[in-house]
Amino acid sequence: MKKLIVSVAVTTVLSVGLSGCVNGPTAYGPAQGSSLGFASQQIESNRFHVSFTGRNADEAHNLALLRAAELTKGEGFSHFRVIGSGVDHQSQSGSPVTTSVGIGIGSGSRRGHYGRGSRTSIGVGIGINDIGRAMQGSKVTVGMEIILLNVVEDFGDDLADNVYEADSVIGSVRPQIFTN
Repeated sequence: MKKLIVSVAVTTVLSVGLSGCVNGPTAYGPAQGSSLGFASQQIESNRFHVSFTGRNADEAHNLALLRAAELTKGEGFSHFRVIGSGVDHQSQSGSPVTTSVGIGIGSGSRRGHYGRGSRTSIGVGIGINDIGRAMQGSKVTVGMEIILLNVVEDFGDDLADNVYEADSVIGSVRPQIFTN
């Protein structure tokens, strides 16, 4: 019975520990496969689709704006206008880690005397896929379509709605963790 209690305690600690891995900030960098991070695609010469997949909607929105600002500066423009956006919540239902506990009782040889004792066996299993799923947690993707602008040429002093100055966004949205 002591082994059962210890096994259940270890399993609980692992479940809580792995769930805690997904609560931190998302590393800022390009997404690889279905992982967290940013992606961008050019639609026309000054029109792009950018997205960021993060742990929550606010983080994903801010880091998508940061990616749009970086892309704007990289293309030689000063401002960008968001002409459309959307949010995709990819939540995970239930516990991120499933566990199994098995108890078996049988008789066997003990100290060379067959049939004179019994043994109890307890096993705990955590699946590899469960660990990977727990490490990912819930995800939110914010995607936006942007048009790159040079405000002096395109709008003059009359700025339109949803227009952002790239330098201002880069200066105010700072991710907590960077990746190469």
